Amino acid sequence: MEVPVHSLVGNLRYAARQIRHSPGFAATVILTLALCIGVNTAIFTVVDALFFRPLPYPHADRLIMLVGSITHQGKSGLQMGQNGREWELAQKSTLIEPAVYGSTSGVNLFAAGHSRYVQQQRIGAGFFHVLGVAPLIGHEFTRQEEVQSGPAVTILSYGLWQRVFHGDPSIVGRTIDLKGAPYTVIGIMPRGFRTIDAPADLWTPLRPSTHGAGGGTNYDIVARLKPGVTRTAASAQLTAIMQPYFRSLLGKRAAQFQVEERALPLQAGLTHDLRSSVDLIWGAVILVLLIGCVNIAGILLARSGLRSRDIATRIALGASRRRVVSQLLSESALLAFCGGLLGLVLGDLALAGLLRLDPDEFAGWGAIQLDPHVMGIMLAVAIGTSIIFGLLPALEATRVDIRSALSQAGRSVARGRHWKREMLVLAEVALGVVLVVSAGLLIRSFARLIDMNPGFNPKHLITASLSLQDARYQTSQAGTRLFRGSLQRIREIPGVESAAAALTAPYQRALNLGVKTPDTQSDQITNFSYLTPGFFKTLRTPMLRGRAFTEADNANGTKVAIVNEDFVHRYLQNEPDPIGVPIQVAGATYQIVGIVANMPYGQGWGARYGPLAPLANVYVPVSQCDSAVFAMANVFLSPSFIVRTHGNISGLDMAMQHAIQSVDPRLPFSSFHTISQLRGEALHQQRYQAVLFAAFAGLALLLSALGVFGLVSESVAQRTREMGIRMALGASVRKLIVTAARPAIVLSLAGIAAGFVLAVFAVRLLTSMIWGIPALDPLTFGAVAVLLIVVAGLASILPALRLARLDPAQTLRHE
Repeated sequence: MEVPVHSLVGNLRYAARQIRHSPGFAATVILTLALCIGVNTAIFTVVDALFFRPLPYPHADRLIMLVGSITHQGKSGLQMGQNGREWELAQKSTLIEPAVYGSTSGVNLFAAGHSRYVQQQRIGAGFFHVLGVAPLIGHEFTRQEEVQSGPAVTILSYGLWQRVFHGDPSIVGRTIDLKGAPYTVIGIMPRGFRTIDAPADLWTPLRPSTHGAGGGTNYDIVARLKPGVTRTAASAQLTAIMQPYFRSLLGKRAAQFQVEERALPLQAGLTHDLRSSVDLIWGAVILVLLIGCVNIAGILLARSGLRSRDIATRIALGASRRRVVSQLLSESALLAFCGGLLGLVLGDLALAGLLRLDPDEFAGWGAIQLDPHVMGIMLAVAIGTSIIFGLLPALEATRVDIRSALSQAGRSVARGRHWKREMLVLAEVALGVVLVVSAGLLIRSFARLIDMNPGFNPKHLITASLSLQDARYQTSQAGTRLFRGSLQRIREIPGVESAAAALTAPYQRALNLGVKTPDTQSDQITNFSYLTPGFFKTLRTPMLRGRAFTEADNANGTKVAIVNEDFVHRYLQNEPDPIGVPIQVAGATYQIVGIVANMPYGQGWGARYGPLAPLANVYVPVSQCDSAVFAMANVFLSPSFIVRTHGNISGLDMAMQHAIQSVDPRLPFSSFHTISQLRGEALHQQRYQAVLFAAFAGLALLLSALGVFGLVSESVAQRTREMGIRMALGASVRKLIVTAARPAIVLSLAGIAAGFVLAVFAVRLLTSMIWGIPALDPLTFGAVAVLLIVVAGLASILPALRLARLDPAQTLRHE
């Protein structure tokens, strides 16, 4: 082993000397690779944390999530949520230990004389047992505590226990003021425990049923496979148990669908919604790495041509071609190692920016940070890819005509390799086009969503949210009294023009309920919101027909509703005059008294229409909202106060907080936002994708431009004598510049054309991320074409301008 090790050390020493003698070349290769490895490191760190890093539970590979699988006409989809009936059926399985849980929501905690807004997760009995984590103190929920009439109990997170109760173990067994009622603390979870879904401060019993929230797909089921049971066996048994229920839901259409219950690995189930987006982003980053490696291969190929005389000399003196190739690959590996180390530094910075760009996206996944595992993999990728892409230039360098190389300094040899360099440049231009087109489409799509007509005047609007998941606000009458008293005080704040409250503000996700109209035979889905009089006036939403709500629309009056344009278009097409038409919402009958303009709301039942869409909406006065619906709505959503001001008001948030607590001292506002901030939150994922793809496209464009620039620079350097002779014979500088730049421009145009062909196929993968524009948007393709032609032209002409400084006499004398 001593000879190979000695040889390797010698190769590395020689490579270090060569790199030291060519600092410009080394810096270009190292920086190119560092940029590519940097973005790959950032994205791979996220991918590793989401998809590959084991979940922090004992024997996490035995944990599964139950999801529905629906196949129709060859197309399959997963239904992630489960309803109350599916939960009942899942408990009949003999192969799994299931537990049910719900999403995380904000609730009010009153302790030590202060109101706090904390995150609660509702879970079923056995949830912690299934995860394999027992409470640090106390016990988890039992079946007796899970029943509808069970006691009000809670389990605290370690962080909340320390923050609010100062780690006092005697809090277990005592009551605290939670959600407006006394809750008994029965347990404390261990330090560092990470629940499923978003981070939680405490847990309360879910108490699943087939009614209310259990009538919709509002539950998730996690389970642990029993010893010796496979996921395939569990899926088969669960499907057999649930098939009769699925067939009863589909009725006569059952034969058209194949419905199964699948046992997905828990990690796959939790990341299902993120997978397609993250996979596309990672694919784009890998494409950037490929472009960078092609660029490096082109640089190494050009350098091998310039070093042909040196290589020929070594071969003539007896060095074997294998020896020369190993030395050249050692040089590539050393450059890759340096580029990889710098790339890890840049990757750590890029990761910080990535997480800061959208901190909520990965909040439930614990600390996402660069670790030795990822660093080792990315360093290996850097070295491996550089060796692979350095192999062609290394082999090409040894295929040298020794006599020609020694007599002509390698010029003829370099020209012989020129077409291969051109093909590499064409390839990186084509690949860069795919990324630039993709980024252009996402940016255009995001811009269309930002410019969507809101249907109201967004200037000087402030929203404030609070939780009414509270024992004191279980009826709409209680909510009406709260809203009336607090809004009166808010309107008295200097600078406030008007104020109102509603279950859902524009751009937020609304409550989905079933609606029946004279035109429909069965329940259809609509957005539903209760609100106070003055809501549309505060927003300045146009009333297209009919009237707005007044204080006379109270619990003793005729139940009335206002619908939007989209509701009329969908469900009242056969009604010549929608005003006065009765509709049924959640079993209650309302009479339509007004039609308002559409306003955009967040993803819900209309997710297929986009992240924001003017979906069908029914609005009812809060005083006429059914109390059961009112209480259920406040479990899932936090109502908003909407305030229009005459301008910026200093201390408005504190004044509004004082106003609400003058009515209820134990009720804190959880957040304050402008309408623009709500829109930004609704479009955070689209902004995230557009920014990332724009960054990747910019890097790809830079690398492609450098490739073209280097190609022309190499050509100019090799043809200096020829150009000097032409100039001496009377050729103009302008003609020489055009002659030098034209091949690269033609090559770039060919790469752009090839890239557009690839982009036509590649953008099909982006259809789920594009809204408001066609996937083959001509404006985007046209703008990208113009941009790329300009960049390619500049990258071709700038190095050719060196010919303007050429002195033909001096060139000929030097030659």
